[in-house]
Amino acid sequence: MKRLFTILFIFAAYQSYAQDLIIRMDDDSINCKIKEVGPLYISYLFNRNGEIVKGNMATKNIKSYQFNVLPPDSIFIKKKSTKINQTGTGIYLSASAGLGYLTAPLPDGQLPDFYKDYLNELRIGVSYHITGAYFITSKFGVGLHYINYNTNNYIDKIVVFTQNDTLVGPLSDNITTHFFAPTFFLKFGDTKDKILTTIAIGLGYTNYENRTDFALPFLIKASTLGLHAYGTLEYNMGYNFALTAKAGVFSAVLNKLTITNLSTKVTTTENLTEPDNISRFDLHIGFRYKFGNN
Repeated sequence: MKRLFTILFIFAAYQSYAQDLIIRMDDDSINCKIKEVGPLYISYLFNRNGEIVKGNMATKNIKSYQFNVLPPDSIFIKKKSTKINQTGTGIYLSASAGLGYLTAPLPDGQLPDFYKDYLNELRIGVSYHITGAYFITSKFGVGLHYINYNTNNYIDKIVVFTQNDTLVGPLSDNITTHFFAPTFFLKFGDTKDKILTTIAIGLGYTNYENRTDFALPFLIKASTLGLHAYGTLEYNMGYNFALTAKAGVFSAVLNKLTITNLSTKVTTTENLTEPDNISRFDLHIGFRYKFGNN
């Protein structure tokens, strides 16, 4: 009986520490201990230079896997460290494109109907976002965020009455803003989840430029601080790649303009008595790519 208990104990210990085997699609193999098998990923522990670390692999990259098929690895068994790398840390790159809608109200006072329509059409533009982030932990990251926004409108001919003359020419606006900001990110959920949510906020430099015609051509420039906050919903296509849907709010006001008359090359600076609001709402689709395998 004592001998039987000894054999059973040795067999149980062998099964506890016996290693599993993962065969990749390229026929490379991984000796490991499988911890979790999900619809998108397999999580496992493996020995990397004497340290037990956690790995994840997309199931689409796995040909097959087997449990308890390899003899125990003495280093694997004797290693006492319980340190496991956090999943989701590392470098993320994302890009998206979509529509932006300027939220500032129309100027006060009586405006011709055609000019109201013109300004309302000018509200809608196209914006592009590029973001690079490093997630220090699986939840918190820091990075840089860039936005390019453009909107334009055009009318062939208007008549402008001045004190000395009557001018006939086009009415047009071609507005471009650039925004650069250090940004903080907060991620909800695990990178392996099918749906992942991230929120971000950044405060940074905004450059404004409007090439405009009001019977005469002008170039209007300004710079200011801008605040951008947005939320991203990610649909996981694999451990490193996701499709994204993004909604965000950008807020900034202009207090001083530099105006150049492109006909005379005369430049003047105007301090605005009422700030010019260039805030807007953005709605985007795009992608996210994560470097590394954590």
